Amino acid sequence: MNMKNLLLSTALAFTAFSVTAQTDPTLQPGQMPQVTPAAAQNPEFVKFTELVYDFGNIKQGVPASHTFTFKNVGNRDIQLVNVAASCGCTTPNWKGGAYKPGESGEITATYNAASEGAFNKTVTVTTSEGVVLLTISGTVMNIAAYDEWKAKEDAAAAAKAKPSAKSKKSKKAKGNSGSASKSQSAKKGS
Repeated sequence: MNMKNLLLSTALAFTAFSVTAQTDPTLQPGQMPQVTPAAAQNPEFVKFTELVYDFGNIKQGVPASHTFTFKNVGNRDIQLVNVAASCGCTTPNWKGGAYKPGESGEITATYNAASEGAFNKTVTVTTSEGVVLLTISGTVMNIAAYDEWKAKEDAAAAAKAKPSAKSKKSKKAKGNSGSASKSQSAKKGS
């Protein structure tokens, strides 16, 4: 169990204990309620393909979206209860409801890219079994700076993809000398 799950289990157990202790009229003073935290019942309830996504550099004013996929890897149905972004600059798109064991779903996080600079935003996914935090990050560049950066990136990628002219010539020369020796061998054999 990783540290995040351990902290989540502890928080859920404490919350369940507090609520049960305050609302259970059958408990005698000083008696402890019986509590089993949700994370302990089904510790690997939802498996995301990734929890963090870095957009890298993005153009100001052009929203950037990423889709996080998940799967119910537990042994019972889970409910996708809520998905909330850490601020108004990020919009989550999701389908609530029940997900059966083995069923998959998607949560798309869209960052509006209105403000220039670095960003690191979280999306809190609440299910019937617990809470998962997703993170998106990147750097918003003003349009001129982004276009200049992108042109340099594209040129570097094109240069990398293009084999050098020198290596083409040497391959061609080797290919020609090989075929010439083959044709001479064929003539000698006849």
